[in-house]
Amino acid sequence: METRISRHPEAEPSDFYRRILGLLDANEPVSSFEKLNTDVSQLVAVGELPGSMVEDLEIALRLHDNFENKLKRERELSALYETARDLSALRNPDQVLKAIVQRARQLVGSDIAYLSAADDERNDFFVKATEGVISQDFARIRVPRDVGVCGSVARTRRPFYSSNYSVDPAFAHDSFIDQATQGEGVVSILGIPLEVEAHVIGVLFVGDRYVRSYTPQEMAVLSSLGTFAALAIENARLLEEARRALQAAKDANAALKAKADDVEDAAAAHEQLTELVARGGTLDDLTRRVGNILHGQAVVLDERQKPITGAMPDHFSEQMLMRAVRESDRLGRSVQVHCDDGGVALVAAAIGGTARLGSLIFKRQRSFSASEIRTFERSAIVTGIVLLSMERIAQLAHKSATDAISALVRGTTDPFASGAMRQLPGAVAITWPVTMMMVDLADVSFIQVAGAARAALSGRDTIFAEFNGDLLIVTNGERPRDIAAALQERLREAVRRDLTIVISRPVEAIGEATAQYEALRRCLGLLRRLGQTGRVAFESALAMYGLVFADKQGDAIDAFIRGTLGPVIEHDMRKGTQLARTLLAYLDGGRSLQKAAEHIGIHVNTMRQRLDLVGQLNPDCLNPLHGLETHVALRMHALKQAE
Repeated sequence: METRISRHPEAEPSDFYRRILGLLDANEPVSSFEKLNTDVSQLVAVGELPGSMVEDLEIALRLHDNFENKLKRERELSALYETARDLSALRNPDQVLKAIVQRARQLVGSDIAYLSAADDERNDFFVKATEGVISQDFARIRVPRDVGVCGSVARTRRPFYSSNYSVDPAFAHDSFIDQATQGEGVVSILGIPLEVEAHVIGVLFVGDRYVRSYTPQEMAVLSSLGTFAALAIENARLLEEARRALQAAKDANAALKAKADDVEDAAAAHEQLTELVARGGTLDDLTRRVGNILHGQAVVLDERQKPITGAMPDHFSEQMLMRAVRESDRLGRSVQVHCDDGGVALVAAAIGGTARLGSLIFKRQRSFSASEIRTFERSAIVTGIVLLSMERIAQLAHKSATDAISALVRGTTDPFASGAMRQLPGAVAITWPVTMMMVDLADVSFIQVAGAARAALSGRDTIFAEFNGDLLIVTNGERPRDIAAALQERLREAVRRDLTIVISRPVEAIGEATAQYEALRRCLGLLRRLGQTGRVAFESALAMYGLVFADKQGDAIDAFIRGTLGPVIEHDMRKGTQLARTLLAYLDGGRSLQKAAEHIGIHVNTMRQRLDLVGQLNPDCLNPLHGLETHVALRMHALKQAE
């Protein structure tokens, strides 16, 4: 599209906005935007266009990047679903292997792809299929199980990559393998395990002839492809074995025919599940399909063992569930559990890429055959893919929320203005004024609390994101204290302890957000230095102290309190009295004996006696010249004693 800008002295901004919209509508490449940005910047510099045009162009570029990222993820998922469907239809092992390496190279955009199959007799791996490989020596590589990237993947059963293969000390090298790899020009390499029943049957590789890092998303997509590929390879192998056995003893071996029928049934079930994923079926569709295939009750749980769809089976305790999920995750297979009512349940961890995203449970009153167990385990794999897709959608929503919160805290743009609201996730609708909340994550990672936060903050009036190592929430909710309490309860379930939450006063406009964010950080730091973690507090109650003690460590605060109130505090600790509380009530009440006595529920004479004792212990505490210093020290002491 033509983006040349006339340098006419009367150029109108509307002309350039129309060009920006035209570039977005045509999905022009970034270079077109960069050319337009150069021209606009020049006109802004000479005053022919307003300065806001540069910021608007940056917004347009972010929109373009977001659209490209969404298209990329859609293409990856579509390619993955198409691969699963294609693999389930193939029966020839060579065709299966060729399809796998072709699709792996396509998904990651690598220079080459190849598959090394396990040779159990020789205890090594050999190259079985290649795509994009030129060298003859490369296709003849045999790798021992303890050498190279292949050995690392086989040993750990985890993806492994190297950005510079020839000099990487993270694995054992072999001169012949290194020579073949260098002859092919491979610099970066990524290996994905192909597993069947916790046994590595091969390793799927992609490689590039330049230094490259592979993203977690690329590894997750290839891991999902590897899972389907391993099943397809195993399915093709089993079918081939069944055909050969039936050809040799078609009329004499009824047991072998039964096994072949089981394999066919399992393959048919697998095709049904693959078709379900390929057309974008939901978890509800999946549980219904599994229930129909295996004739029982299915339920999908999230990573916190809470039902996402379906209901928990009867006579199935939480302890039984937790043990079974951990064992399934460790073994890479389903675990069978016998329930108190005589029923039998199958439990399998649902893996998306390399992470456990949830679990699948299936229960019925009769036992399961081997083929039914395989069908259930394939259902768990499909469950992991659907959960991974849902997680990616959640990540896109989180990216939008992160951008909005970043803009809010930095005060660069108003994320809740009418035009910017379109960038917020889903149906979120937030207007000024807002309340900000900050959670001190301390040594907890955001990934550990993201699911719990989504569950607690799912309303249309709330967004959240990680910012500078803390969890920051922005809400229109009318009862922020209740929102914070619900959030703390969910976080406690996720990390097994209470996290500190500070709630801001109402923020009326974008101009106040940066200062309020800094105030929240000061209050969190103050509570941390006072050892008061795990509380829900209002910034308004801590603001002055957070500002005064912003740069002070915990021992400095203790020294201030001791230096001001030392004898009084020591008397309270030694005698079990409440002189510090009495003095605080007296100062809070404007030095009124009557008000202070009523506040703490004692007689006015008792109040006078206590204050006389305070005067004997430390006369400065009752001296009006030291009133502010004494009052602040009492407040800090009360904060340290709070539960």
